Amino acid sequence: MKYLATLIFSFVIFLSITNAQPAYQWLLKRSGSSLGGPIDYNNLNPNLVYYGSTATIYKSTDKGETFSAVGMPVPGSSDIKSIILDDVNPGTFIVAIESSPNDKIYKTTDDGATWTLTLDEGQMSYFGIPVTQDPSNPNHLYVMVNTNFKKSIDFGSTWLTISSNFGPISAPCDIEVFPDTSIILIGDNGTGIFRSTDYGLTWSQTYFTSGEIPTVAVDFTNPGIAWATKWGGGNGLLKSTDYGATWTLQPGFTQSMWGVHVQPTDGNVVITGCYSCGTSWRSKNGGQTWTQIPISSTNYQYAIVDSMNQFAAQGNGFYKLDSQFFIPVELSSFNAQLIDRDVVLNWTTATELNNQGFEIEHSIDNENFTKIGFVPGFGTTTEMKSYSFRISNIQAGVQYYRLKQIDFDGTTTIYNSVEVTGPVPNTFVLNQNHPNPFNPSTTISFSLPVEAVVNINLFNLLGQEVTQITEGQFQAGNHNLDFNASSLSSGAYIYTLEAKGLNGANFKSTKKMLLLR
Repeated sequence: MKYLATLIFSFVIFLSITNAQPAYQWLLKRSGSSLGGPIDYNNLNPNLVYYGSTATIYKSTDKGETFSAVGMPVPGSSDIKSIILDDVNPGTFIVAIESSPNDKIYKTTDDGATWTLTLDEGQMSYFGIPVTQDPSNPNHLYVMVNTNFKKSIDFGSTWLTISSNFGPISAPCDIEVFPDTSIILIGDNGTGIFRSTDYGLTWSQTYFTSGEIPTVAVDFTNPGIAWATKWGGGNGLLKSTDYGATWTLQPGFTQSMWGVHVQPTDGNVVITGCYSCGTSWRSKNGGQTWTQIPISSTNYQYAIVDSMNQFAAQGNGFYKLDSQFFIPVELSSFNAQLIDRDVVLNWTTATELNNQGFEIEHSIDNENFTKIGFVPGFGTTTEMKSYSFRISNIQAGVQYYRLKQIDFDGTTTIYNSVEVTGPVPNTFVLNQNHPNPFNPSTTISFSLPVEAVVNINLFNLLGQEVTQITEGQFQAGNHNLDFNASSLSSGAYIYTLEAKGLNGANFKSTKKMLLLR
């Protein structure tokens, strides 16, 4: 007897959410009392992670696995709401604390053994993250006390008010700075999101809400993208793609949201969470889909170091995300070698676990990268492995290359780029088109030792101009132009290049081509 059971499920969904246990789980690493943003790590040495609880600073030297109390308690602190490390000077950091009668900022240069009071006036946000750092100018810090927006240019030693009373009804919940710009965002309690394009001198409101904007997060790898959470006022998760000028509510998030953070080296990885619903969400594709991960207690802050080290400050302590999909690939070296007009990229790994391989990416501005190749990995190995990739006939001028390591589950890690300066030709050259004879397309290549205005014209054998192939300004280097002669009849033609260099040099050369139908 044959039985056939058919189950048809129809879902109307706003988010692609999967049950993550046991694939992902948050593990409590240090019990404590969290408020605001009490987590920071050293960008130059991610093994160093700090966590502030009540008046105590805890330090980890193993990427948040274990912690020990360091230094003396922060004077007068009932809660540590911000901690920002000086990456260049280990042991130097500032903390913003909840205190009475005023909230305060202290600075230490000896890992908390001694504390220097640098700001003691008014109130900062109680639940929020009051202090932020300019990622492009690490000594520049920003804070808002009451309705006064302040800046420090000496890593928190002194503070100067640069604007006041521009809209927020009180000290905002969070402040974020876009890298390599003068754009600053603040999330306010009771009004919305404010934006400055001149380092905080003037402001405009770009999002309105009757609720709270607890956290704002900036994407460091995809220019212009930012995220913000909403608590009350309709709740939800916001996204901007134009440096915070406009915001779009993301579908499916109806809870009172709180923390959000973007992986600094890969903007595809985003973690957000609700205040007290016991849930976090993690995306690996820039928010297109989300994985739901349970987490206990109330949420305040998420801090993502890289693809394997991701932290949360919850009401009851410091958590670290654990997953069977977190795949360590330790890159021990990466360099580029210029050989004539070719570039050879060489890199080695010390260990690999489930490494699918490496995408090779190229850029001319070190911001916008495109994939140019792929090299398979060795899967899982504890032996040192060496890789090589050759790029032929690179253009003149500065070029950038980087590696994107891809795990078998799709998780990616982007490594820092290497810079190569392509060779500049010594002389003007017009090369023979290829193929020749041709039908109907061919390539014309030429070389310029300096930037020049170039004209390439096509003539018949009577000397009559048939068409202009190109006219414009070209950088010094080697260039290729595709020419389609489908509108021309068979026969022999003459093409002439005339170049006027910006240094005053002139060049003219002529070649013959043959079109055969």
